[in-house]
Amino acid sequence: MRKFRTSFSVAFAAVVLVACATTPPGTQSSDVPVAPSWNRLEKANPALAMNANAAVEHDWWRNFGDPTLDALIAEAIANNKSLQIAVARIEEARANRGIARSRLFPEVTGAASAQRGNQGFQSFDQTVSAAQVTIDASWEVDLFGRNQARTAEAGAILQSEEAAMQAVQVALLAEVARNYFDVRNFEQQIVLTQQNLETQQMTLSLIQAQLEGGFSSDFDVQRAAAQVSTTEAQIPVLRAGLDAAVNRLNTLVGLPPGSRDEMIKAPQSLRPLDPQIVVAAPATVLAARPDVRAAERRFASSISAKEAATADLFPTVSLTAFFGLQGVSGLAGTTPWGIGAGLIQPILNFGRIESQIDAADARQRQAFLDYQKTVLEALEDMETALSSYVQETTRNASLASAVAQDRRAAELAQQQYLNGFTSLLDVLVAQRDLLAAEANQAASDAALRKNLVAIYTAAGGGWQEGPGQTTP
Repeated sequence: MRKFRTSFSVAFAAVVLVACATTPPGTQSSDVPVAPSWNRLEKANPALAMNANAAVEHDWWRNFGDPTLDALIAEAIANNKSLQIAVARIEEARANRGIARSRLFPEVTGAASAQRGNQGFQSFDQTVSAAQVTIDASWEVDLFGRNQARTAEAGAILQSEEAAMQAVQVALLAEVARNYFDVRNFEQQIVLTQQNLETQQMTLSLIQAQLEGGFSSDFDVQRAAAQVSTTEAQIPVLRAGLDAAVNRLNTLVGLPPGSRDEMIKAPQSLRPLDPQIVVAAPATVLAARPDVRAAERRFASSISAKEAATADLFPTVSLTAFFGLQGVSGLAGTTPWGIGAGLIQPILNFGRIESQIDAADARQRQAFLDYQKTVLEALEDMETALSSYVQETTRNASLASAVAQDRRAAELAQQQYLNGFTSLLDVLVAQRDLLAAEANQAASDAALRKNLVAIYTAAGGGWQEGPGQTTP
């Protein structure tokens, strides 16, 4: 009995020490060359600036100063179904890691039985009662690291699922912001289109009056009427787009369409953007992007998977032990026990193990290439987002100038009409041009905000590390 306890205690202490060393592989390099700065920011630009010490903003939506957007973001984080699915995947991966880790420890089972009866000659033709209790233990001694590698693989998979959940959150918050700015743009476009329609209807009425007086032709009337009909046809399209964006926002926050319509459509003016946006360096962005970390952790798990496949070439050593108590009525009890060891060495398997190693090696190459691809796409996303924002900033400034010029033209046309130097038609045309320019600028304002959201998203902003998460 003392021998059994001593052997089991030593074995258990050894397996605890082994289990503590089964951490996933450390951070792996992608071998992709990363420039110290962004190509799109090589020239001085007043709208964007890179700071090598700047960190990625994870609560970037607060920069817009919009309480409605803040409320939608908070509700999406709490209730979005895609995010909840990603959290469930983390729980599954954590359970799988527990299964893999359990193989490092001994398996102990207990059994008990009791019976009463006449066993013939065995019980001297008398009715006796018999009972026994046994405890069996078995342990695969992981001398060659197979189970350690499987545990490390499961740990890296768990870390990749955590990063994947963060990537889902980054994409979710960006989609909420984009749809919210679409709502504001559609609302503004509907207002401007209705104003433009009213101006065109006034123009049509004027031309019809001139036709009756013989100062215009039926061609002018038909052309003006066609323009009115064309403008009227734009309003249903804009309203459908508005409804689609509002419905999408309801779904993103985890509610049926119509649940948050009142809050979303509440009047809300957009705050002017900051004159200059500070961008983090490429290396900082890659470190912050959860999709890059997820790909890196998948590559790390493939390294451990190959180590586990290679360990199948070596023997499997197992230790067993048992201890029991037996008793029969009228007879003395016994305490059977025993310890043993076993070894299994693959000898002939027709290349099965070698093929498993080759398959694991191929999966490792795939994971590494996927890691490199993810890094390249992350750099591409940021460069494209920076370019779009810079170009839209220039476009927005030109549209602002056009609005100012059309506004001045409308004022001059009004003055000349009052002084008798131009016709009412010229005034209406100038007003129509002003409304069209204002519509273009409103669309550009929304595009500018969506492009800024793309920068924050490309930088990997928008996730928060949750409690209990594992870091590489």
